[in-house]
Amino acid sequence: MAPRLRPVVGSTNAFVCTFISIFGVLILSCLGYGFDHGFDALMGSIDNPEDGHAVAKTCYSAAMIYAILIAFCGCQLTLNRRIPRGEIQL
Repeated sequence: MAPRLRPVVGSTNAFVCTFISIFGVLILSCLGYGFDHGFDALMGSIDNPEDGHAVAKTCYSAAMIYAILIAFCGCQLTLNRRIPRGEIQL
């Protein structure tokens, strides 16, 4: 008999984590694209970074971390839906 998987976080927390992570992936991907292509709004003044490609790689790396959180929290949502209400003990 296989052990039953239990959720680590509740349904509401998993939903909020998923929503914020999707937003983070979108924003960081757009910022990474902008830095990678030298958009004037991001690279046009003297206070902005000199190496836009390095900043873009950092943004893409952070977006990947958020994508991993989307997968984790999505799995948590699935686990929370499989267990009948009132039976979840965190």
